[in-house]
Amino acid sequence: MADYSSSSAYRPYADTTANNSSSSSGGIYDELKNPLDSLRANLPPSGLRTTGYSGSSTDLSALDLDYDVQVDTAQAAQELGKFAALRLLSTFMASPFSIAQTLLQVQYLPLAVRYSSTADQDKDKDMGEEGEEGGVPDADDPAYYEYLRARHSGASAAASRGGARGRATVDHAGYVVNGSQGARPGYQLAALPSAKLTVLRMLVSQPTEGALSVFKGAFTQWTYSLLHLLLQPTLEGVMNELLGVSFASSAVYIDEAAPSALTLVASHALVGWLLSPLELLRTRLQIQSSSPVHRKYRGMLSGLRTVLHEEGGVRQLYFGAYHLVPTLVKHSLDAVFRNMGAFFIDRVCMVDSYERPAAYSVAGLVWKTLAALVMLPVDTVRARLMAQPRYRNKGAVGFREFRTCVPLAPVPYRGMADCLWRMVAEEGESLEKMRERRRKALRAAADGDEERARALGSVGRYGLRALYPGITLQLAANVAIFGLGFITTDEMAEGF
Repeated sequence: MADYSSSSAYRPYADTTANNSSSSSGGIYDELKNPLDSLRANLPPSGLRTTGYSGSSTDLSALDLDYDVQVDTAQAAQELGKFAALRLLSTFMASPFSIAQTLLQVQYLPLAVRYSSTADQDKDKDMGEEGEEGGVPDADDPAYYEYLRARHSGASAAASRGGARGRATVDHAGYVVNGSQGARPGYQLAALPSAKLTVLRMLVSQPTEGALSVFKGAFTQWTYSLLHLLLQPTLEGVMNELLGVSFASSAVYIDEAAPSALTLVASHALVGWLLSPLELLRTRLQIQSSSPVHRKYRGMLSGLRTVLHEEGGVRQLYFGAYHLVPTLVKHSLDAVFRNMGAFFIDRVCMVDSYERPAAYSVAGLVWKTLAALVMLPVDTVRARLMAQPRYRNKGAVGFREFRTCVPLAPVPYRGMADCLWRMVAEEGESLEKMRERRRKALRAAADGDEERARALGSVGRYGLRALYPGITLQLAANVAIFGLGFITTDEMAEGF
């Protein structure tokens, strides 16, 4: 029998210092990671008995362990309840940033800039100053009913009054510069910048949204995370049993690297596919308008029924090309980057975390950066595909359109490749550059230079900006974690 008493780069789970308090990750994190860890750690001593033991203390093959553990159902339920409560709290705390990220991912920036260009804002401001004395028309004024209809449809009162006066003013490309037809609906936000805190401020200050809108879809996300944490390890264990793969408590797969990695990726992909309707509904709940007049999905269960009824049922939801391929790609790659980093650094790069901790930390930073650069475009493309309903039963009783608080692409995407190419070709510029180019196009059109206006007003410029919304904050967080890792390493070295 091999000696596993000392630490090894290839068997880190046999490290004798694994139970040292300085290497633990924290009680709350452990419970969030596995709800039954504390239950397994506190099993009664009577539950373990040895039979047929003979030989020396180092001969582990001579030790026959017979586990006869009676699990306390009440204690297990208490641990699961505590875990679910902690998970619910963490989900609601992370919900505002999750919503900001989703809005940045699905926003079609060229249309948002057309809606909220500087020229439009200046003209709207002038109109607002002209009508400042009246504000809301008097109830006896016939214009008051026009005002109510405008509020109900989501258009601004100024736009409705402008439309009543005559034809809308359009630019050289036919887009409305000011007026009722084609103006930004009242339930939609202006063009969102890349800063998430600014996105949250705009969302909260929007009259049809408010402070509670930052928690849209949080309960659906909590349900998804609980089901994923319970189903994925179970399915992976069943696959390991069928393939005869031994269990390894570390992400560094030792003796059977290929089968272990296969069961890991396959279990994540299958469970992600099974729970993909919850992800689709969470995305739509996050981006839909909170206005009672325009809200389409009322909750998780009613939303699922609506999606199944209007979009082709279970078959289309699970096996449609717009959902099946992006889901399998996303969850397969996500499993690799989340769980195989230690294996790749240790076995492929041959960097030992004990002998070369600095190099190991740098390799971890590079791995996380690579994961962000690969996964963020995949997640963004998938979010855009999930945000676009594909109705099969649009004439159903009670049908209502899907109104979102940010503008979506007016032409539906045909798949992952089409979405990826159009984002690169149409949304490669930043918000500031796109606004500046639109101002120049409007100025050229006003001067009569139609050719220059047409050239400047063409849709977008090539670039990768749209594929990486929020990438700066994510990379900054990786660097911060990298720095904290160095601080912790130095403190541990001084302790020794």
